[in-house]
Amino acid sequence: MTIAAAAKSPLRPRRKQADRTAETRSALIEAAIQVIHRTGYNSATTAVIADEAGVSRGAIIYHFNTRAQLMSEVIASVYEREHRQYELLQKQGHDGSAIGEWPDMLWEVLSQPSGMAVIEILQASRSDRELAELVRPAQERIELISAKGMLGRFGWTDEKEMLAAVRLFVWAIRGLSIAQVLVRDPSEIERSIRFFRKMVTHAFGSGRMSEDLQVQTPSV
Repeated sequence: MTIAAAAKSPLRPRRKQADRTAETRSALIEAAIQVIHRTGYNSATTAVIADEAGVSRGAIIYHFNTRAQLMSEVIASVYEREHRQYELLQKQGHDGSAIGEWPDMLWEVLSQPSGMAVIEILQASRSDRELAELVRPAQERIELISAKGMLGRFGWTDEKEMLAAVRLFVWAIRGLSIAQVLVRDPSEIERSIRFFRKMVTHAFGSGRMSEDLQVQTPSV
């Protein structure tokens, strides 16, 4: 290439350090999700995750300090991803205005590999104090945000009751996502989702809980 041609050729901008850092962190988080989904939490060592991401093993220590910190970032990243998926479903016409829509919407989002990774990480936090201290605040925050959003959507006034409902919906679906490993015929899981939809539609109707199903607070 001549000097004149080189002068006319546009220079490729150098990536900023912040961009490279973000890319590496994102690659490690995605690698952790894939390894956990494929082989389980216990097999997702820092060495295996680093190899999956195609980076040095020291990169995890540099970017996350500990394995527990990486796993807490996986939780945060997955929750952000799931929020975007709910927004996309709403744009596609599934706005969740009828409570009977939520079993299918939750299944669409939570049954993915990232959702399975979240289950394994949360389960591992039972025996890992550092991990528990990191993921518990994220879990509590997302539950409260979800409950407050549903309060306005369906006109309920009891935040604790709504939180209980959100937990029931989410963990029922997460439980069914685990069942995918054991149930050979996917149509059987789909049948359970349909049955769940019928149950909540019958119980909640337009979204307001029937009086006979409301949780009664015992008098002191």
